[in-house]
Amino acid sequence: MQSELYCGKLVVRDGWVLCPVCGKGKLLKIRPDTTARNLPRKCKRCGQESIVNIEAPEPVSHETSA
Repeated sequence: MQSELYCGKLVVRDGWVLCPVCGKGKLLKIRPDTTARNLPRKCKRCGQESIVNIEAPEPVSHETSA
């Protein structure tokens, strides 16, 4: 059995994580503060299973120098 490891950016559209294989299946709905590590999700559309890692974005600093 061949195992392939692919690491790339997930596409999020309208709060839904799209399948990295087919690009059309919705894997799960997320909020801006959602975090997950090694979450297995199976696409209902293409049937491929993907491991999803979601990290919350770092807060934006609005510091100004005077």
